[in-house]
Amino acid sequence: MNYNNKNEYISYENLETNNDPDPQIVVYDNYSISLYKYPRKNMNFGDTDIILIIFLMHEDFLKKVSDSFDNAMKFYQQCKEYYYVFQFNKMSKKYSAQDIINISKGSVNSNSPVIDIIYYFYLCEKNFYTNLYESMEHAKRCYFERRDYTYRIVPPRYFYSNIYPQSYSAIELMEINAYTQYLLQRKIIQELPMPKYFL
Repeated sequence: MNYNNKNEYISYENLETNNDPDPQIVVYDNYSISLYKYPRKNMNFGDTDIILIIFLMHEDFLKKVSDSFDNAMKFYQQCKEYYYVFQFNKMSKKYSAQDIINISKGSVNSNSPVIDIIYYFYLCEKNFYTNLYESMEHAKRCYFERRDYTYRIVPPRYFYSNIYPQSYSAIELMEINAYTQYLLQRKIIQELPMPKYFL
């Protein structure tokens, strides 16, 4: 991952900053941060900042991926039909509850369709992103209640290598979320990563 203060991750030329040399992003009330604060130049935090930003950008999609497994288990046990359409980049496939259960158990192999393998790895890492989204709510609640809160980010191993875990305070999580929402409002979206399996 490459980044600098005005990093390669974002094309700032596409943002309307009204020629402001240091545009601000509102985190809450009168508290704001510089547009250029994240992702940080610090090699220890820069990569995990980017991982956070990417997975926060795709919260709605990834919550549906996680729900697809929970729903598959529920409806399968109730002997009811259930289908989920998994879309990734330009690929799309419809899965039944039985399909989802089989994939979650590792039924994929090198001969499986690419989309099946991608779906499998995102199901494998569902604890990473569902816990992340829950941590954002905990962070906001603890911050405003003036309670200490720290969340440790362990990069999902099926997608990233050689990136060390980092701990984030409540305000850091809130700042990164505000930064992410700022980008999303301007339709600046980074794609989710492909599993390391394909690299």
